[in-house]
Amino acid sequence: MPHQPATMAHRSSSGVESALEDSVKPLNVLIVGGGIGGLTAAIALRRQGHHVEVFEQSELLQETGAAIHVAPNANGVLRRLGLDVSEIGATECASSTFFAPNGKELFSLAIKGSGANLWAYPWNLVHRQHLHTALKELAVGEEGKGKPVRLHLSSRLASVNAAAATIELEDGRVVRGDVIVGADGVHAKSRKFIPGGDLKPMGSGSSAFRFLIAVEDLKADPRTAEIATQPDRMVGWMDADRRMVMYPCVNNTVMNFVLIHPSQESQSEDSVQATWQDTGNKSRMLEIYKTWAPDVLAIMEKADASKLKVWELLDMQPMPCYNFEKLAIIGDAAHPFLPHLGQGGAQAIEDAVAIAAVLPLGTAPSEVPDRLKLYNECRYERAQGIQLDSRVLGWTKEERAAKGIPELSPGVYNTRSFGHDAWDHATTMLQKHLQARDPESRFRSPTAFGSVPGPRRPLGLPASHPAILALQSKTPESMTTWTVRCLSTRTHLERFLAPGFSFTSPGSRANISFSIVSFDGIAWLGGGGYNAIAVLINGIEYKKGDGSKVYGSFMTALFEDFADPIITGRDELGHPKIFCDIDVKRLNDGCAAKLSWRGTEFATFEVADLKAEPKSNGENALPLAKEHATAPPQPSLPPPEEGIFTYRYIPAVGQPGKADAEYPVLSPFPTPKPGQRHPDVLATKTAHLEFTNPGWKSLPTLNHIAEALADIPILQVEGARMTTAVGIVDNGAGVQRIE
Repeated sequence: MPHQPATMAHRSSSGVESALEDSVKPLNVLIVGGGIGGLTAAIALRRQGHHVEVFEQSELLQETGAAIHVAPNANGVLRRLGLDVSEIGATECASSTFFAPNGKELFSLAIKGSGANLWAYPWNLVHRQHLHTALKELAVGEEGKGKPVRLHLSSRLASVNAAAATIELEDGRVVRGDVIVGADGVHAKSRKFIPGGDLKPMGSGSSAFRFLIAVEDLKADPRTAEIATQPDRMVGWMDADRRMVMYPCVNNTVMNFVLIHPSQESQSEDSVQATWQDTGNKSRMLEIYKTWAPDVLAIMEKADASKLKVWELLDMQPMPCYNFEKLAIIGDAAHPFLPHLGQGGAQAIEDAVAIAAVLPLGTAPSEVPDRLKLYNECRYERAQGIQLDSRVLGWTKEERAAKGIPELSPGVYNTRSFGHDAWDHATTMLQKHLQARDPESRFRSPTAFGSVPGPRRPLGLPASHPAILALQSKTPESMTTWTVRCLSTRTHLERFLAPGFSFTSPGSRANISFSIVSFDGIAWLGGGGYNAIAVLINGIEYKKGDGSKVYGSFMTALFEDFADPIITGRDELGHPKIFCDIDVKRLNDGCAAKLSWRGTEFATFEVADLKAEPKSNGENALPLAKEHATAPPQPSLPPPEEGIFTYRYIPAVGQPGKADAEYPVLSPFPTPKPGQRHPDVLATKTAHLEFTNPGWKSLPTLNHIAEALADIPILQVEGARMTTAVGIVDNGAGVQRIE
């Protein structure tokens, strides 16, 4: 979402901040499952400012016995959450070498060398227990942003009411929240509460043994010493239907092993419902790989039989989606991964931060279903794509050929996985989503930063937002206008009119007005203000193509001393705004103002002897607010003016003298709101103005304007009026292209 601009007045900033804080309430988030995905989601949602509870079915809440890849796509978002895995013993996957079962080298990759030029974060390898412990501490610890997560152990899910955002536990407890996140793993109960989601995982045809060996033990054996000498290296052996991969963790002191093979060869070791912690049989493992090279078997022999684990590699048909009502699922609950790409944990982490990104603080409970649909849009296609890649990498060459899958290098798969930041992606998707739903969103160049704040969008918020109302209450918006009305000649002033505009009266007398406006307490400027001086030719009409006419005053120029209103007025309203320095001094009975550019003056105005005016004189003198006549127009008077005319002109890029767009614009006078107090009016006959042309050396960018103003024949200063109004009406409301 667009960043909030810095406030311009200290006296009002605290009111805005307080109102912003009061207007946003945290969501109550219930997370089912305290694994890597669930804890990452808990941390990310906690940091968003929400109240988070995690319900974990186990008692110890402890991951054991293996290492895990923290690839660049996961590493970046973990660091965003405050966790650098290099500080908990992670090693970097700097290179990889793969061999045939007989020991012949197949290929070798210098991952760190190539990745350093591609990926913002390293590819790390970390002990799963160390990662899990670090995530748990970040979630429940007192330090860090947000309220600590409440962790409930021995809390097994029974059912979910996705519409009501409630969960029922097997012990009968019912917990109500605003959001439910199902992170309860491959055998998840939560996913069946998504329509069409009662899917069961199925065997992929492969299983895997896993174990850890101390690097010192490998180095101590001449048969295995060579393979363990190079730190930060992943090594693999690949056969047609089986493979072994090893990589270091715990600061290169422990080596992690995964041995993938056909499930039927270790079937008796698999439980009815395969789990991560099933015990394997060492003798059977050695039998499965008995034809491999002796030094590889020597590694396997070092496995501790009492700690050897085996699990069936599970897959699942795609879920129809990852969300329903106020329930969303993440990680293996949504998309179980095979291990061939090392992306299972990374994709759970991506899910976790994506769901937090679409639920920033201030999200209303009623918006949750819509935001979870957005989460699904952020994650479904990517997760399914990476899941397919992990399957393909597990197929044999013949299986890939039979399915029409081209042979791709590992680098291609890594590029698809590594070059993504789930937080950045989801945040961008949320920004686009909110802008598409907001009819008041406004865009100006540069568009890369999204919709922008402005007069019709204070602080990037709706005008009715509590923060805006608080600011307006604390520092009321006000404007004071001094309008000097002069008599000039039609024949001279006609040169300033754009095509299609003409004077209403055929006479040679014509009026030109100069309005000095001082704004203060402007909400969209954080309570600040600025000055403006408008040059208006009165008594103008525009004849449309159908013959009808519109009446108003033509604005030839609008000088302002602040860049922001100049940009918004030019882009959104088509006003001919120009920057210069404007000095306005309020006097007891008038004002003194001057226009200058870097110290060079080119216009001065003085108004004095202002006295209360009992009633309106019927003249349309103000450039930014209509003064209603007290009597109907008479034949000698011009028709009532409807607003301010301008002529929008946008030059074509690279085509001097040509326009991309040019057309007449009408900014109607704002209609007073019911009960709105009419501005206080003072009037005088005492006013003076003077224009000079200092020349192009002193006024290089405004010389042509200063020269034209100085040439205007001022036959008479007819008088001046001052109006003071509190509560500024949006002068951009109703602005329209005439035709």
